[in-house]
Amino acid sequence: MLDLIEVFERADNGLLIPDTDYYMNRFVPKLAEIIDRYKIKWDRQTIVNSDDDLADRVFQAAVDLIAEAGAYCPDTNRVMEFTRDEILRAAEQAPQSTRFGEGREAKTMYGRDVDEDSVPWIHVGGGIYTTDEQIYLDTVEGLASISIVDSVSVPSILHLRGKDARVRSPQELLAAIKTVTLARDGIRRSGRAGLPIINGIPAASNSVSMIAAASPQFGLRPSDGFLIDFLSEMMVNYEALQKVAYFNSISANIGSTSTPLFGGYAGGAEGVAVLATSYLIMGNLIYRGSYHYNAPLHQNLRLSTTKPLLWAIGMSNQANARNMRYPVVNLPYLGGGAGTRMYHYEMAAYMLSVVPAGGNIFSGHPAKSVEPNSLLPKDHQFHAEIGLAAAKYTRREADPLALKFFQNYEAHIKSPTPGFRYEQVYDLKTKAVVNEEYLKILDEVRAEFKEMGLEVLPS
Repeated sequence: MLDLIEVFERADNGLLIPDTDYYMNRFVPKLAEIIDRYKIKWDRQTIVNSDDDLADRVFQAAVDLIAEAGAYCPDTNRVMEFTRDEILRAAEQAPQSTRFGEGREAKTMYGRDVDEDSVPWIHVGGGIYTTDEQIYLDTVEGLASISIVDSVSVPSILHLRGKDARVRSPQELLAAIKTVTLARDGIRRSGRAGLPIINGIPAASNSVSMIAAASPQFGLRPSDGFLIDFLSEMMVNYEALQKVAYFNSISANIGSTSTPLFGGYAGGAEGVAVLATSYLIMGNLIYRGSYHYNAPLHQNLRLSTTKPLLWAIGMSNQANARNMRYPVVNLPYLGGGAGTRMYHYEMAAYMLSVVPAGGNIFSGHPAKSVEPNSLLPKDHQFHAEIGLAAAKYTRREADPLALKFFQNYEAHIKSPTPGFRYEQVYDLKTKAVVNEEYLKILDEVRAEFKEMGLEVLPS
């Protein structure tokens, strides 16, 4: 496989073209041509694909897209080009397992197969903004205390001395360090000090802040996970490559991360499926990733749970599972607010789409990830349990169930139900859930799920 220096040089020595030419004359027409070449078509009556040949064609289309369009480096205005042999070699040599955590919490995340009857990796949390240090600590402690959880994503805390830190400022660097130290303290309080954080440093928007806050004295370790984003679409900038250089130098777990946009340059469901699969391959080819955050998103609605997106996300999981087996978690952006019926319905449809398709479990971001203090540990425990329930189904069995759950929230996608905030649900002194309305919804939804055919067992 290409060494990293050679990969970096592709960003400096490739074809020199403006970004508009790359997208309008290269990427967009090539993606459309490849979709037609491999006859990739979404059956609008389904959410969960069960056609193995179609999944394999999506994978081949992804290989062709990288080989024929290349990635784009905006810092140099050059196309990073790779041969088909280089791409296939990277796919063949991609990791199929990754070790996270320390001590008794050390565990291996595996790339799963389609219809695999196994317990997936269970990841919970999210990078949502938290307004208060105590709520931050209590949220992290609550997430880490869920007994079935294998890893956590920690929230952001972006203020210092009562003011929000400006992006790329010295204050942002200090806020990133503060995020890490608080996160590790919250995990220690759970009694699971070795539990891995695998969303790196959500308060760090640039490479300087991220690398500085990753220094071991603040609490992060190579056995945690550090996210490095591909920019939409197919962009690989110097900031990402700087992170790649550093985290490979310390042998840390890198989480390649992608958010292809439905309705953007990727187009519709078919384009998102191919592009999301391309990013999975590029995760090893360019970033030397240990695992992947797969997070396709609707460009306008800013969520992941439309019907075509559910199909596309599951399809990219299947293409990976059948051809590469790169460990993947799927990051859902859900429209419904925390603790609402809509939020839980969306999570059920999402889990049924991605887990039987070969994905691992990741609890969802409520309220499109924009409502502060909206990570409620009780929600995330329930959503992990939904993922375990979904893992018992084959793709063919999961499809009619996913359709049922989708129909329960379809009418509210454009105007999602507002939800609860942490301080409305939890007693800030005892950390107990005290909101009776919240608990009633959770109990009723669990009973309703069982009636619908998805029995979610309490952990």
